[in-house]
Amino acid sequence: MRFHPEHGKNISFDDQRFTATRINSFSHAMVFSERPLHAGEIFLIEIQDITDKWAGHIKIGFTSISPNEILERCIEEVVYDHILHITVPSKPILQRMCTCGLYRPLFNFGSADDYIYTPYASVRRQELEPVGKSNSEMPHKCPTSIGSRIGVLYALKYKSIHMHSVINGFDYGPFAILNTESPIIENDEICLPPKKRQRTFPNSSKPITEHTKFWAFVDVYGATTRVRIVQLYGPSTLRSRCRSIILSSLESFDQIDTLLLNNHLKLYLKFHVA
Repeated sequence: MRFHPEHGKNISFDDQRFTATRINSFSHAMVFSERPLHAGEIFLIEIQDITDKWAGHIKIGFTSISPNEILERCIEEVVYDHILHITVPSKPILQRMCTCGLYRPLFNFGSADDYIYTPYASVRRQELEPVGKSNSEMPHKCPTSIGSRIGVLYALKYKSIHMHSVINGFDYGPFAILNTESPIIENDEICLPPKKRQRTFPNSSKPITEHTKFWAFVDVYGATTRVRIVQLYGPSTLRSRCRSIILSSLESFDQIDTLLLNNHLKLYLKFHVA
């Protein structure tokens, strides 16, 4: 995974577009994933440098609008229309737990397994943890410090899309839940801890469906000055490679339902989670 070649005017990339550095001011530093993410795919960045000259902190989330369109709207002033995101808190936060299931971690984040298993691929839990900290110190790691690892992923569930933030190895619950049938328009910024909500992208006439494409979004804002993408995924497994080949032969996701496959395999092709 690399950053998308389009970026805010104050951003500079390294040669491979793995690292993004804000070279001026405190804003106009939006960057995006080079392609839309698959359901269950974790987009993870590591904070590499900070400054005490500016206030405010990094933002991370998703957009269903292409990076080119987003940046065209931000030539004069940065706006967050069509972007669902959180501002990463600058103080240590504890893993959210509750009995209602609202903050129940996606997949097996809440277990002690060495790997996180999602519909996209498995990831070593250690890769999500902050750099330079022991396990006992992780919950107390400031999320905006150098070495912190912050990410996003989303899951397809029945008639809804759940967007979660991952901070230093923990799933902190949904910062947005999109109802794919009758979404409700609300304000576009969510601060941790989030509340349960059904949402759509403000000022957007495009309906949200299970086929909507989502680019990961990062604003290298304020005190955060440099981030890099953490490469989580190596060579594809045979199963995921077969899925890629099947999907590449289809014109749209809608054609999956016409395949002579059982429902379990169809859900796998759609990256669904029960």
